[in-house]
Amino acid sequence: MILLLALLLAADRPVIDLAGGRVQAYPLAMARPLGAQEVSVAVESVLSQDFERSGLFKLLDPASFLAPASEGLTQIDFLKWQAVGAQGLVKVSCDAPGAEIKCDLRLYDVAHGQELLHGNYSAPRASQRQIAHRFGDDVVRFFTHEPGVFQTRIAFVRETEAGKQIIAADWDGANPQPLTGASINLLPAWTPDGKSVAFTSFRDGGGAHIYTVDAATRQVRPLVLMGDFATGAAWAPDGLRFLFSASLDDNTDVYLSQADGSAGRRLTDARGIDISATWSPDAKRVAFVSERAGTPQIFTMSADGTDVRRLTFQGNYNQEPAWSPKGDLIAFSGRDEHRTFDLYTVAVEGGKVTRLTQNAGTNEKPSWAPNGRYLLFSSTRGGKRQLWVMQPDGTNPRPVTSEHLGASDPAWGPLLPAK
Repeated sequence: MILLLALLLAADRPVIDLAGGRVQAYPLAMARPLGAQEVSVAVESVLSQDFERSGLFKLLDPASFLAPASEGLTQIDFLKWQAVGAQGLVKVSCDAPGAEIKCDLRLYDVAHGQELLHGNYSAPRASQRQIAHRFGDDVVRFFTHEPGVFQTRIAFVRETEAGKQIIAADWDGANPQPLTGASINLLPAWTPDGKSVAFTSFRDGGGAHIYTVDAATRQVRPLVLMGDFATGAAWAPDGLRFLFSASLDDNTDVYLSQADGSAGRRLTDARGIDISATWSPDAKRVAFVSERAGTPQIFTMSADGTDVRRLTFQGNYNQEPAWSPKGDLIAFSGRDEHRTFDLYTVAVEGGKVTRLTQNAGTNEKPSWAPNGRYLLFSSTRGGKRQLWVMQPDGTNPRPVTSEHLGASDPAWGPLLPAK
């Protein structure tokens, strides 16, 4: 059970303004954890990392705190928290009487001495990180009126000595779980219900084709085996259809299929390669990469294959489009004058291109957070290719994975209803 108290009637209720330009981070103090220290410290640590990575909060240095460590959950000297610049205060107290962890988490408005949120959460010991993620998402929703992403999952390709395998993990890269064995497995894509991941694989010894793996049971089944190869599944928001590319008769085109892989229908029929299709959030249009103009460029078309329009005109190699959940931008990777791939966005209306990365290795395969507030991508900026996350304007880049041989092909999973 979750008890969520929100002082919605307060005229001066604190908010974090997400409209327009760069977000002004909210100064937040994370008080010393109370209760069973091992558990409370672990939950507080995950919660702090969530807040710090989000770019929404400025976490204050605990070394500056004036309030005593023994200060309780409710008897709070707000003047001492004001003195160190805190506008918000989070208190964490957890106990672990048995196999289950129980936590009391609270958010206070320091200036007004008011409790803003109060959550009582429980979870098995193995899932204690989810307590932090759940409360963190509640805090984000309170301040922004938008869903958070801390409870979401990501999928990616892990490089191993034996090959490439599909991995699922928490949004911050923690708890990585293999979904497949090591082979040549690429391009994971979550179904909208978060239960399965489609991926491209050479697993049966022939060309590349599309398979799905159940995220819970790890059962793999074929989805598309047509043509010389089939690759790059992209699910419609309703989960009833998906896009992919396939090569038939020496021509590679974008196809549309039912969710079970049946009734595949070709949407493009131009000379050259048409690949990497992605849906608009209303499922009315599709963005894809085509060589029909002589070099790879981003195009859009109606979901039935009509009304094809070229979207990018700058650069001579643009690829990997990802349509923003808000519908206004398409992220993509493009090769610059130094023959290095970097990330860009292009406005769906008007075609304005904005560069997001530069002079930081090779940056590819953007994937949007389901709330449209972050981009997950692969980068070689730290040496081996790993996953990173940043704001859509290119700020606040943070590492997500630290795989021994590298990680690539990120796919951000959907927001799921709270349990």
